Amino acid sequence: MCIKIIKMEYSWKYHSCWPYNGIVNDLWRGVQAEQNYLVALGLFAYSEVLGRRILGTIGQSGGGTEAFREFTEKYVGYSFSDDAEWRMVFNKYRNGLAHEFYIKQPGSGVYNDDGSAKCGIDISGAHFILKIHSYFLHFVRGIESALDQGKLLQ
Repeated sequence: MCIKIIKMEYSWKYHSCWPYNGIVNDLWRGVQAEQNYLVALGLFAYSEVLGRRILGTIGQSGGGTEAFREFTEKYVGYSFSDDAEWRMVFNKYRNGLAHEFYIKQPGSGVYNDDGSAKCGIDISGAHFILKIHSYFLHFVRGIESALDQGKLLQ
């Protein structure tokens, strides 16, 4: 098996604490090994989990879209036009990957890009594209931002 070496572009300043010593390290290994669908699922599921931790809703049913949006919008820095678009992204990507192992949008895909995209979730055309390396880097910066602000205290 050939593993592509990708330059790591974030600070690792929290490398010895959660969520680095679990979530980030695991996802990074998946990015390097080009395990695109597993990394995609992890990014969406963990974005929801981190949002739930920030909102204090761990263990409560429902509210997945809101938790995903909390972390992804406020800390990762992604935005979509309205609540309906956030629900659509969460449903087509997260629910599709988690429950059916595909993005629920015909012709859509997941690929390991070079990490330079401004947004790792592209819903601008008929086909949705998830850019794994870019989304991962933005995700990590979002974690660092939340930790800096004391939002992910253990």
